[in-house]
Amino acid sequence: MRVAHFVHGLGLGGAQKVIGTIVAELRDRFDFSIFSSNDGVLADELRSAGADIRIVERAIPKLDPIWVARLTRALREDGIDLVHAHLFGDSLHGYFAARRAGLPIIMTLHNVAERFSGIQARGYRFLVPRCDRVVGCSEKVTQTFRQGGYPGSSEIITIHNGIPDPTRADAPSGTATLADLGVPTGGVVLATAGRLTPEKGHRVLFEALDLLPASQRDQVRLVVLGSGPLLDELRADIAARGLEDRVVFAGFRDDVPHLVAQVDAVVFSSLHEGLPLALLEAMAASRCVVATRVGGIPSAIDDDVDGLLIDSDDAVGLAAALGRVIEDGALRARLGAAARGRFERTFDSASMTEAYGRLYEDFASR
Repeated sequence: MRVAHFVHGLGLGGAQKVIGTIVAELRDRFDFSIFSSNDGVLADELRSAGADIRIVERAIPKLDPIWVARLTRALREDGIDLVHAHLFGDSLHGYFAARRAGLPIIMTLHNVAERFSGIQARGYRFLVPRCDRVVGCSEKVTQTFRQGGYPGSSEIITIHNGIPDPTRADAPSGTATLADLGVPTGGVVLATAGRLTPEKGHRVLFEALDLLPASQRDQVRLVVLGSGPLLDELRADIAARGLEDRVVFAGFRDDVPHLVAQVDAVVFSSLHEGLPLALLEAMAASRCVVATRVGGIPSAIDDDVDGLLIDSDDAVGLAAALGRVIEDGALRARLGAAARGRFERTFDSASMTEAYGRLYEDFASR
């Protein structure tokens, strides 16, 4: 059976990482193609995992009937049996291309319904009841579509995002150290991982650092892992707060799990989320997690059990949580160990890929 994943680009993103894990762990059971309109840094990794990469050029933003025609032709030429679409534009175009090619389509929802408005909300109301199977990447994502009254949402199933256990021999690793990034030794090292975009809430995190008492602020370093359009603005924010010696912007990294394993705690100040893979990477590495109660995060973390949860856009609450983490090494160890246990029970990629494998086989037997 040949499965085609649709994703708009092959840069570093959560959906792309999920695709890479599915391909790597199911390549002995299925043949995979990845259809994209743009190349990116993950292309070689995806090829190494066993996927054929098919770049199908797109010229028109939003709804592009020419791209639909090109995708349809590529599906027929490559002998595809099943389409698996991930993000909104890919799912919309993938749906029309799959139907024109006479193929079934699976759609994975990677974010909560509240995140979508306007054309995207209307588009998902069209897609959810028409795709052959719809998957939520966390129970929270599934619930929000049902609570939002999306037609067909009662049929959405949940397959939790997962990542390869870093203790497995075939899991990705790295060699860089925090010192290589310019992080001085000593004190408490925090990290945050994600694209530098408004929904990740970096400004709230920086404000929380600014609110810490001087005695705690002097102990802490923050490593910002990721790149994005807000880089210059966030650097300016840090400079205005006088925190340049506390914060290291590490930029885009392909070894985030390896680096996360070297810090004391990982912070997610997101305003909106699905189920961030960097959160699972922190849990797999037995790191203490401080995160906002948004999207699928509360389905992975119970407050004061597997990590600390705070309200979104609450710099005061975040500063209080960070203060606890900075002052209490035993708390960091307890929460990190519990997070690792939660990861093993629920978020190891083996569970995710086996669920997708069964789903693909359901279509193969039709």
